[in-house]
Amino acid sequence: MHTVSSVTRTGTLVASLLLVVGCAGPKGADTAGPSGSFAGRWYKGNTHMHSWWSDGSHPPEMVIQWYKEGGYDFLAMSDHATLQDSDKWLVPTGGKVPAAEQYEKAFGPQWVEKRTENGQTAYRLKRFDELQRRFAEPDRFLMVPGVELNTSVSRRSVHLNCMNVRELIAPPSGTTMQEVMQGYADAVEAQQARFGAPMMVCFNHPNFGWALTAEELTPIRGTLFFEVFNGHPGVRNYGDSLHPSVERMWDIALTKRLAEFNLPMTYGLASDDAHGFGSIQVGKSTPGRGWIMVRARRLAWPDLHEAISRGDFYSSTGVVLKDIRFAQDRLAIEIEPRPGVSYRTQFIGTLAGFDAASKAPATQAAVTRIYSEDIGKVLSEQTGPRAEYQMTGREIYVRAKVISSAAHPNPFAAGDVEVAWIQPVRPAGSLK
Repeated sequence: MHTVSSVTRTGTLVASLLLVVGCAGPKGADTAGPSGSFAGRWYKGNTHMHSWWSDGSHPPEMVIQWYKEGGYDFLAMSDHATLQDSDKWLVPTGGKVPAAEQYEKAFGPQWVEKRTENGQTAYRLKRFDELQRRFAEPDRFLMVPGVELNTSVSRRSVHLNCMNVRELIAPPSGTTMQEVMQGYADAVEAQQARFGAPMMVCFNHPNFGWALTAEELTPIRGTLFFEVFNGHPGVRNYGDSLHPSVERMWDIALTKRLAEFNLPMTYGLASDDAHGFGSIQVGKSTPGRGWIMVRARRLAWPDLHEAISRGDFYSSTGVVLKDIRFAQDRLAIEIEPRPGVSYRTQFIGTLAGFDAASKAPATQAAVTRIYSEDIGKVLSEQTGPRAEYQMTGREIYVRAKVISSAAHPNPFAAGDVEVAWIQPVRPAGSLK
């Protein structure tokens, strides 16, 4: 059993869970971006996690320290319904009790603030600005403020992460999931314009509670970000006999957005959505299961935001890439190989002239429709540390998935192997 209780020096937490975190990827020489003209380096980040500020098992300091010492370069805070900017005291209960003892040992009385409330020990939760002063370091570790918001529409709940926002957003009015989702996206855009700061919204775990359909993701205006992989055991990444996998939903939404709605790309993020920083096992919500690798000029949110917005990143559960290049309609991928591990790269896309017909599943519930296998088909499959795909001009989009033979050391589901998802690209001359 691995825990987060190992302390090697005063005020510093070294989690045994770090053993299962993949490295952050090559950071040496600058490399060209997908367009073949951008220089930058890879930065590893997580955009979804939870602490004592909401329903996480450990105080924010221990959560942040886990990522910082685990080779992550940036972390977006995402506790439920809070920007961590208020005065809050917490009395640990249940699974939070053991973490309180670890917290005191790791950070000491000069940092930890506590008081007695009705005979119980309460701890003051440090605000984001205090946490940022303690943990953020230029060119080494960046903290991004954020929040996970949610509301319900017809008993279905939509969850979204808002990154770098400055104010909480009230649930938008609307009677359909599409109206509410668009309302959230518009509110973040309006706040971005008002504060003059780059912000981002990502729709989380679409299959959690079978909340969203591909058709509801499709018409959202602007570039759409959603989680193609979420490490929480309850989010149903792989769907079931009635519901498609989240990855299948990505292909449906991409095809319809680009071919029918003339809307921008849909980009897929991976996150761990960690709530528990205790033992590692299938069925527990532990950290390190998924992350994004962003190629940017420097470790600063405006640069990361710019890179993510143009799709210059990949999502991973363990596979590390050396390079991704897209130039002259050729998508080329180079993998950082590990000894004894084999790699299989699938180039996935939809071609012009695809069968657009669909039918409703045999249910009255809100479920994604059933589409032709023309949508999101494997256009090419290659093995080895390098793979490339030359566009023919018929592609509506092409994305790639690298599948390794390495078993995931901290799997979302039993039998999972480490993979990486490369963001979609389009042939030259396509409508943007």
